[in-house]
Amino acid sequence: MAFVDPHRYSNPLRRFARTLVPGAEPEVAASLPLPESLSGEPWYSVGRAVASLGGARVDGWRLQEWPGQALRAEFSACWRDPGGRLWNVQPGDSVWLFLPDPLRSYEGVAVADRFRALSRDALLEDYLQVCTALGRAELSDAAEETLGQARERLEAWLELGGRGDQRCPCQSGKRYENCCSRRLRDSL
Repeated sequence: MAFVDPHRYSNPLRRFARTLVPGAEPEVAASLPLPESLSGEPWYSVGRAVASLGGARVDGWRLQEWPGQALRAEFSACWRDPGGRLWNVQPGDSVWLFLPDPLRSYEGVAVADRFRALSRDALLEDYLQVCTALGRAELSDAAEETLGQARERLEAWLELGGRGDQRCPCQSGKRYENCCSRRLRDSL
């Protein structure tokens, strides 16, 4: 399941948004996939929309949630039409909860995703640390592959209802927080 676009603007999302851009309120970016849009390329896609239809590019944070687990903010772009409405021009039919960030803009260097756990749990915190580490630009290919595999394993265990106070999946007999969690944190 992992992260999905929220169906409503909850209090945890509101508090998370305030930490990203103080004083700003998220807007709903309706879906308007354009034929020339490329998946995973928001700045190209929005640039094409601005060039052909007018309006402006708005850089900011796409807010997502993993229900009951965590929140994520992904730096992205939306298109604001000449009438002032905000649109997600990426392929697909996803409506975004988008937080415009007037102090930050995309200049060719990726901005790392931001995360917030909704509960205190060693397994969840390790998963979010691995996701944050994967957002670093200076990772080698080997480190990126290793972290990607760790993220997949942790995510799968979380989806199965795993917690840090349960037995470790490595079959050591210890709790996860006293076993693989320590090794993972030492390696990060």
